[in-house]
Amino acid sequence: MTILQYLSAFRVFGADVLLLSLGVSAITSLLKKTVLKSLPNKAYVFLPFAVGVIVYAAFRAIVTLSVAPFTDELALTLENGFACGCAATLYYLVYEQFVRGTKTNADIPPVGELLKELVPEADRKKAAEELTAHCGEKSAEELIPYITEVLRRYADAGCTEAELALRADLISKFLTIYR
Repeated sequence: MTILQYLSAFRVFGADVLLLSLGVSAITSLLKKTVLKSLPNKAYVFLPFAVGVIVYAAFRAIVTLSVAPFTDELALTLENGFACGCAATLYYLVYEQFVRGTKTNADIPPVGELLKELVPEADRKKAAEELTAHCGEKSAEELIPYITEVLRRYADAGCTEAELALRADLISKFLTIYR
């Protein structure tokens, strides 16, 4: 996405949500690096939303000086808390893509996702590019043996023939659709 697409996505949020989501983003990053660093990566996807709901509920309770955000206005609290999580995620993506300048998965062809557990990270991009570049030249009968050969070259030493065969079949189906 371009910076303009990100900025247009921010237009749907209110000022309170945008300001609180900056804090949510900071809290989420801090939690990831300290207390919750042993969590699996999939859990980090939900973290900004959970923190967003908690922060927004606390904010509304302080502003209204009541428990209404937890009782009568619970739906509104959950909605805006979820919005805080969404905006915090957008802030994080903008930071990663434009400020920090790290390499993203966009640098690797889509087939690279199917190589994750099989090919070491250092070789993943090269293997994905090779598979994507030459798959269009192969017929359906030639595709699986070609993919198996490429996987043998790049796969970890501990991979069995059964794993290679299953992954080659999966990748051939993906590449057939992707072409």
